[in-house]
Amino acid sequence: MQKRVEFPKYEMISSKCNSVNTCALMLLSLFSVVIAGHTEFIGISVQTVHQGKSVNISCNYKPSNDTERFTVDLEINNKSCSVMNNIKSWTYQSCQDNIRFIWISKTVEMLFEVSNLQINDTGIYKCVVIRTIPPPSVPLGEERTFVQVIAHPKVSVSHVRASDGFHEILCCSEGFYPSSLELVWMRNGEFQNISHTYNINKTNPDGSFTLHSYLNVSDCTNYSCWVNHSSLSQPMILHLSPADCYEKRDKNIWITLGTCVLLILAILIITVLCERFKRARRRSVSPVGVSVTPEPVLHAHLQTEIVYSTLGDHHPVPCSPVGVRSFPQ
Repeated sequence: MQKRVEFPKYEMISSKCNSVNTCALMLLSLFSVVIAGHTEFIGISVQTVHQGKSVNISCNYKPSNDTERFTVDLEINNKSCSVMNNIKSWTYQSCQDNIRFIWISKTVEMLFEVSNLQINDTGIYKCVVIRTIPPPSVPLGEERTFVQVIAHPKVSVSHVRASDGFHEILCCSEGFYPSSLELVWMRNGEFQNISHTYNINKTNPDGSFTLHSYLNVSDCTNYSCWVNHSSLSQPMILHLSPADCYEKRDKNIWITLGTCVLLILAILIITVLCERFKRARRRSVSPVGVSVTPEPVLHAHLQTEIVYSTLGDHHPVPCSPVGVRSFPQ
């Protein structure tokens, strides 16, 4: 929706700003327009567009009957799109793919359509019409439009983990712009003033924002997340179902039990392998049992025989050497 913002309503422009530079440019241009006193510069148009959508930038000007050639320039964030008219023939010059010039001959209107707007396309768009022939160059009109690109949050609520008898639930709002967002926890339809909450904010590469809100509770039943943002027509309320809560808890229990079983099996396998390794090592160190029969030692010449006397003193009586006789074979 497009509407005209006059000087007394500069507060609304400030409320829609998200950067110091953008606000400064808007307010400066608004004040300078009023002081200059030109009727075609009395205000600035403000348009709010959702991310990925298109916007039409009008070009208000005063047609001149003696005009043979004029140019129409669209300037935004140090970028421009230029179109030249030469005796009702249009020529495009240095325009981006997402910018299209529209000429309505019946009403003699001109506008630029800017499509697929992203967050970094937020800013002041200025359309300038200048007569070039006949010389000298004469400005025929200038129109400024402030385009605010907004992105609605993608909200989800879930149970993340439970420990020491407490549950932790998460409300996640992703990809929203501008950065101002309201997030409140609810239980049984009533807003909660809970101190066990901590939030994590971060800026995404495309310039949007993400907010993670964690809540520690004794149980996660009947909780809801309430979110409000300027891109929403009404606040969003997402409920955390008890099934999701207990399903997560049961899943965590089974994961814990499975981990314990696997750990016990691993210990048993390692124990068996170590025992087998020890036995194999003992076998490799112990000598191989081979029975060796000792051969009788035969003296080639003499064999001394010792006999005991059967008399009273039991002293050994040396015997005379006995020759070893060989028997004929």
